[in-house]
Amino acid sequence: MDPATVVTLLAFNLIGIGSVLLLIGRHTTDAAGLQGFGTGALAFGAGYLLRLVLGFSSGDLRGVGADVCMVYATLCFATGLRQFSGGAPLGRRRVLTVTGGYVLLAVSATLLWQGVGRHALLNLFLGAAYLLLAYLAVVGARREKPALRLPMRVLAGTLVLIGLATVARGVLVPWVGLAPLFTGPAAQAYYTYSVVFSTVLGPSLLWMVFLRLSGRLQELATHDALTGVLNRNGLQEAMRRHFGGRPAAPVALMAVDVDHFKRINDGHGHGVGDMVLRGVAQALQAGLRGGDTVARWGGEEFMVCCHGADGALALAERLRQGIEAVRHPLPGGGSLGCTVSIGVSLPFDRATDWESAARGADQALYEAKRLGRNRVQAAQPPQHQPAAAARLVEERG
Repeated sequence: MDPATVVTLLAFNLIGIGSVLLLIGRHTTDAAGLQGFGTGALAFGAGYLLRLVLGFSSGDLRGVGADVCMVYATLCFATGLRQFSGGAPLGRRRVLTVTGGYVLLAVSATLLWQGVGRHALLNLFLGAAYLLLAYLAVVGARREKPALRLPMRVLAGTLVLIGLATVARGVLVPWVGLAPLFTGPAAQAYYTYSVVFSTVLGPSLLWMVFLRLSGRLQELATHDALTGVLNRNGLQEAMRRHFGGRPAAPVALMAVDVDHFKRINDGHGHGVGDMVLRGVAQALQAGLRGGDTVARWGGEEFMVCCHGADGALALAERLRQGIEAVRHPLPGGGSLGCTVSIGVSLPFDRATDWESAARGADQALYEAKRLGRNRVQAAQPPQHQPAAAARLVEERG
């Protein structure tokens, strides 16, 4: 396969990949890294097309334009990988500074050593950039969920190989000249692997994006978008998993409701109300024991699942006090506090009792509201309730 055909395939493959990634990013709210990936692929494709138009071994300054496209592309990919893994982007100023610095070096190398200097600099820079991208992919994979680690490691492996080969080209070109870069067995092997790399790059990036979006959809199905805690479906799923094991430890439910929340919304606006709900959710999470879970049940109400029903009332009181102690900063200065009322259900150890326990917690919550709010109220057991429920009520003293 001659170099012109290889470069043409690379260019249009990369342009297609970039267009798809940018299109996905434009139509999703969670586009971390997609703009960097898409822009980088398009810039690489444009660079290859320019090289095709200007000639591969061009030694004049016109070829610097194609080189700059490729340098800019690697920086875009680095930004995309950092953002995809939850890191900070390189920043536009840093990308432009590095690109501008490369232009000065490339012009100087071309004027001093013609095509040999230009191609040596380009291959050394790109090879180092590929190895840096491989490092970012490996580090990012460690922070990801297991499903995302494999495609990121595949990407890292392909980047290491092409990075080492590109560095070798940059080191050798001053000694062997330009011809072996574009003709002969070594050049044929390099460009063949470049096609393989380009072919693997697109599916790997799309695989990563698909897994990330799939994970986000699953998270949205089980988590509350405002507070980040479980939603009703998520808590029900947690309960199913708990009672799926045998034997299942008894649990108690706590219905937690923010007192006078309508006054907060009416007096300070819904933005402050949302901030208060996030603060309450954080305080609940901070006060829970290992194994306990919290979910936003709806509006200003949360539901806590307390595993191991012993100590449920004491835990509820600690949660109430913790929330009361939190101050929420107001946009115009000052702060706002809030209180909660908590209803605690009777303990239960069967999945079939889940809904009746939730109703019991709600009824206890209504009683806490009736008695003045900012308090914990236990559900009252009927006469036939097992001794475990009676012990739970006795904890209040």
